[in-house]
Amino acid sequence: MNSIKVNLACGDVFVDSVEWLNLDFAPASATVKKANLLHRLPVPDGSVGVVYASHFFEHIPRDSIAGFLQECFRILAPGGSIRLVLPDFEEMASTYLKYRSTSEHEKAEFLIVEIIDQAVRRRPGGELGDTYRQLRSQTGESAAEMRQFINGRNGEAFGGLTNKSQFAPNSASKQASKQASRVLRTVQRRIINIWIRACLRLLPSAFRAQNVSLAGIGERHQWLWDFHQVTDALHAAGFVDARKMAFDQTAIDDFPWQALDAGPDGSPRKGEESMYIEARKSV
Repeated sequence: MNSIKVNLACGDVFVDSVEWLNLDFAPASATVKKANLLHRLPVPDGSVGVVYASHFFEHIPRDSIAGFLQECFRILAPGGSIRLVLPDFEEMASTYLKYRSTSEHEKAEFLIVEIIDQAVRRRPGGELGDTYRQLRSQTGESAAEMRQFINGRNGEAFGGLTNKSQFAPNSASKQASKQASRVLRTVQRRIINIWIRACLRLLPSAFRAQNVSLAGIGERHQWLWDFHQVTDALHAAGFVDARKMAFDQTAIDDFPWQALDAGPDGSPRKGEESMYIEARKSV
């Protein structure tokens, strides 16, 4: 099978290797190629062995899911595999019910925020970001327990873990270049945000409150998925043998889960809320 593997919406977590094609709408490195992932992927038919996407699926508008999966199916060679990582609504809902039933209400309240905030937020970070900041500043045994709980659930989002380019550590010059690029993007975003806010002032305040979101690109979840829904979508696109895996489990030969799905301490990089689903394109 062709050894080329594709990492979709990779952000700054990718494998810096000739065997990997890293794609993102806003590249964080020269190693990453810019692409609109909701249009035709810049990859020939049947040319790759693996398609991987972590925490992108839930950001895709639901009416675009079929087209996205068809593109993944198109670029895979026969026998190739797809691995999707995304929040698991069934896990989140059952965990919420567990903590409510045991009167651990602070944890249950956090689960509500975890489930809902990213689907409705209208400002960067939203209520989830507020919760993170408050807990980081609090002292005491209760706050420490909640920090440990949330770090386990949300992984790098709360703990600030990083796992960049595990197969090819960056040189000092590359790191300096990446830092300069991040600073430039930050300045550009701030200028754009100032312009947008100025334009929004022309709209009626009631309309702004109900309809306008200033949350950043990639912050909003378009849907909450469970394994059964994702399986149905995969099968509808032509995939077979959809299976749920553990973060450190895979049926894909030589898949670098330690670089992509594990944090530096060996825990799930995206926390306990995530599910890992693999499926195949028939030979």
